[in-house]
Amino acid sequence: MTSASPATNTRQINRLRLLAVAISVSLATTSSLHAQQAPETPANQQTSPGVGTADTSKAVKLDEVIVTARKRSESASKTPLALTVATGDDLKTAGVTSVTQIGDISPGVTMGRDAFGVNINIRGVTTTDQTSKGTQGIAFNVDGITIGRPFVQGLSFFDIDRVEVLRGPQGTLYGSSTTGGAINVITNKPQQQLDASADMELGNYNTRRENAMINIPVNQVLALRFAVNANDRDGYINLNNGGTPRDDQHDQSARGSALFTFSPDTTLLMTLTGNHVGGVGYSTVPLSAVLKNSSGSVDRLAYSNPFGGHLNDYNRAFNTEFNTVFSGMRLTYVGGVSNYSAQEKTSSTFDPDTNLVEGEPNYAWRNYTGRFRTYSSEVRLANAEPATLDWVVGANFTDEDIHESDHNFNAPVSDPTIAASTNGIDPVNETKHKSAGIFGQATYHLSDDWRITAGLRETHDSVNRVGTFAAGPTTGCENALVNCIGGPNNGSESDSKITYRLGTDYLLTPEQMIYASLSTGYKPGGFNDFDPVTHGVGQYLPEQLTAYEFGYKGRLTDQLQFNSDFFYYNYARDQISSLTNVQGNFVIFTQSVPAKIYGWENELTYKMTNEDLLHLSASFEHSRYERFETGLNQNVNWAGYSLDKTPHAVITVSYSHEWPLSSGAYLKAYVGSKYSTSYFVSDFVNAIQYQQKAYTRSEANLTYTAASDQYFVQLFVKNIENKVQIISIGSYEDAGITEPRYFGIRFGVRMH
Repeated sequence: MTSASPATNTRQINRLRLLAVAISVSLATTSSLHAQQAPETPANQQTSPGVGTADTSKAVKLDEVIVTARKRSESASKTPLALTVATGDDLKTAGVTSVTQIGDISPGVTMGRDAFGVNINIRGVTTTDQTSKGTQGIAFNVDGITIGRPFVQGLSFFDIDRVEVLRGPQGTLYGSSTTGGAINVITNKPQQQLDASADMELGNYNTRRENAMINIPVNQVLALRFAVNANDRDGYINLNNGGTPRDDQHDQSARGSALFTFSPDTTLLMTLTGNHVGGVGYSTVPLSAVLKNSSGSVDRLAYSNPFGGHLNDYNRAFNTEFNTVFSGMRLTYVGGVSNYSAQEKTSSTFDPDTNLVEGEPNYAWRNYTGRFRTYSSEVRLANAEPATLDWVVGANFTDEDIHESDHNFNAPVSDPTIAASTNGIDPVNETKHKSAGIFGQATYHLSDDWRITAGLRETHDSVNRVGTFAAGPTTGCENALVNCIGGPNNGSESDSKITYRLGTDYLLTPEQMIYASLSTGYKPGGFNDFDPVTHGVGQYLPEQLTAYEFGYKGRLTDQLQFNSDFFYYNYARDQISSLTNVQGNFVIFTQSVPAKIYGWENELTYKMTNEDLLHLSASFEHSRYERFETGLNQNVNWAGYSLDKTPHAVITVSYSHEWPLSSGAYLKAYVGSKYSTSYFVSDFVNAIQYQQKAYTRSEANLTYTAASDQYFVQLFVKNIENKVQIISIGSYEDAGITEPRYFGIRFGVRMH
């Protein structure tokens, strides 16, 4: 672990004291309530075995997981979708503690961070315009509420019940901006049992992560759950002339939930969440260093910037979910409101020699303020009990209002001061996104073994922006800390689209199913700040994808599950965003281009014994642009080139083994590794594709869990190879990279 300053040590000690107090209060409260409410166990009644106790009478059998991927509760193994689900226990076993690690547990998924937050790629479908006027190509949902802005997506990843990864377009049940699929994060809900836990993680890069939870059944109607999370980690990208390392993490989150159970069929869940994000922020590294594919800190040395960085972002969200049953139908309403405010000062870490202003090298830095308010609602009806015709119909609406100033500056290396800085670009805007849709999907049982499914959605989307845009250096903007008001920067675009799904599935045996589907995905179009053809604001077309899939899911035995899926994408319009030159400044430019993607994905889970679990996956993929003119002036032909981050083959393997101990405790070991062939990452400005070489990323952990889950201790290491991979390319010969080796210890206690 890295050494820490006295001030840092003091902060650590204070944090440990606070955590100890939280643990003590949680456990004391739980113990008190337990003593008041828990019924006594009769003397002649035996308690169930502890978690770690060997139960030789129990047959070896894979657990069945219930999912809501199709807006109704059903078995994951009987859901005819390319679906990966990981429970909270699965995440714990694999050491998945952040959103960006979801790609480690699902084939076809690559995740990382960029300057705008979480970046998701599923089967080659991703989002290249993360700015406020852009929309996502993959839905990220937390408890049924879509989180549209990447910088918020990672903040709710704690106290998790399960994660569902839906690969392939989900335009019917989930709506627009689901071209590539959807990720559903489902948090733990209040339960009618006393429960409390707290844990801490300590690792290299001075990492400290803390979680605490308490669940309180107030009475037969009301149950409460409170959870908190804090993440602190120093940056792992060092600067050549010193300074605070970049790509750090300093955030805190809290969630409070109240569940009212008025009857077995009528419930109301209300959740309040608050988050804060601090630190110095994201960074890139010189591309030349990371292309060497070396290990250690060589790949993680960037250029210093005297302007440094500081994030001060807040998020507040309130969500509600209501369920009831009447006349054989289930009514569900899910709604939420969130407010995100950002105050960020960031600076580049690329070579200032590549940023020339009037021939002189310059440091780039940025002062950003933004306020994001989002309302979302969905109401749906479905049949309450399984029937010959299972159906769901509904409507949803989302309204997002954004106010922001994105003030970018350049400061000459010879005089790196605020006074000498000149305005680069400064959009000062109010942007509104609205989306409304109605949908329905029905599954008809032709027989006990054969079903057909049809779904349809009509969606209306609009984006409207009113504001100004200053491209500098601009006269009258001498004060670098005051918004620079330029000419009009207004734009608007609206789209309507009908998406559909047609599918069929057939049970070969009660435990084996084949399925096929034809489905479409859609993401609304938008407008460019500057179109190099019209030399003004110009529109670009909606994203559109048609997917053909054929799959198999089977429990070959009680111990062995095998899933396989073939897919072919006619990606008629893939929105690609890069940069174009406006008066010597780069601004986002988006165009829609045709592409083809096809592949084959396989997952195998084998529970060899009650103590041994093996998981394998193998995915194979090919992609190409059918027509694409790229480069700063869109005049370089890339027809036939591969899409970004689509390796031809990715193979993962993981194995865990438990050793039950006579005390009722158990010891569990986990090892896993991922192998990927090479893939390409594009610099669209300079029309260059860089190749990330083939690589492996391996991990291991060892966990001791006391009887009845009273406490646990885990030693872990991730990215044993200590090699980083390229996940994005900048315009100044710089690159975004994955995380280096991380190791440490986790420990926690639980009372239930």
